[in-house]
Amino acid sequence: MRVLIVRFSSFGDIFQALEAAKHLAVSNRAEFVDWLVREDFAPLLRNQSSIRNTISFPRRQSAADLVVLSWRIAPNYDHVYDAHSNLRSLIVRTTIRARWILDSVLHPIGVRKSIIVRSKERLRRFLFFKFQMRTLPSPYRGAESFVLPLRNWIPDLEFHFGDSSWRVPELPANGINSEFDAWLKLAFGATLIALAPSAAWPNKRWPIDRWRILVAQYLSQSPATRFLLLGGPEDKFLNELETEFGTERVFNAVGRTSLLESAALLSQADAIIANDTGLLHVADRLQIPNVGIIGPTAFGYTVSPVSRIAEVPRGTLWCKPCSKDGRDPCKNQVQLRCLMDVSPEQVLRELGEAFEAVGESRALK
Repeated sequence: MRVLIVRFSSFGDIFQALEAAKHLAVSNRAEFVDWLVREDFAPLLRNQSSIRNTISFPRRQSAADLVVLSWRIAPNYDHVYDAHSNLRSLIVRTTIRARWILDSVLHPIGVRKSIIVRSKERLRRFLFFKFQMRTLPSPYRGAESFVLPLRNWIPDLEFHFGDSSWRVPELPANGINSEFDAWLKLAFGATLIALAPSAAWPNKRWPIDRWRILVAQYLSQSPATRFLLLGGPEDKFLNELETEFGTERVFNAVGRTSLLESAALLSQADAIIANDTGLLHVADRLQIPNVGIIGPTAFGYTVSPVSRIAEVPRGTLWCKPCSKDGRDPCKNQVQLRCLMDVSPEQVLRELGEAFEAVGESRALK
């Protein structure tokens, strides 16, 4: 099997889809795995043991250019996994199939070729969110959903999520990396907890006052603990955590790192607490103990043995989950009750369980 995975974006989905590349690599059925990705996400996939080659294209590349690229690379593969299932990936797989058909006419004897698509299950999603019908698994583990289609090729494929599936790249020892290293040396031996209190959509964000309580409670139990604060340029509201707890205890990387740099800094943490966001899945791939705070969304559940979820128990709120990614308005009379009812104490309990789970293994079937 010479496999091409097509997944262009986004940050969290790419990290979850990495499990597909890893499972293909360890199955011993694939000669090699390549990945077609949008250019701005390509650095995340380079120098990975499960991926031979990363093929990238500019974000604003035209459909015609994508056709040309797909036509050119088609002979290199006999299996294509469309892990994105959007218009661009449809162009890719249609073009590749057309090239395969032409090549089979010119060269009738050849390897049997196959394309599989990870369905977005739009009808099931509609029924799931609009009518609360249980048409999707609950919890819905994204990484598992990216691996499941591979059973079309490898029916006896077993799922194992207890090993790291992402290799942290080496970054230049300058800028924020050197600043972080210097700060970390001053806190030598202290537990480092990464915090990702933001998310793309506000309805996925656990209230900032809960984060303050969480940090204060953790420090009351373990005063030497240090915190790494991660977020994007638009998340300056998180700076108040640094202001309240001080630069000795908090390294503030908010708005100062690329996605790759954020992931690399996270790799040095002992654990992370995060909303339903991409960094949660980075930790999941790295086997770093983590707690995901899940509110209205349905697809942010993690799979590794050291991953835990803090949420209102499923089935106790009629409206949960109500949104694919948090962009939909809250339906509950108590605004964002699914997040407001998650306490700092609950999050800390889950974090303790995540630490205790180090060394365990979990296989999902």
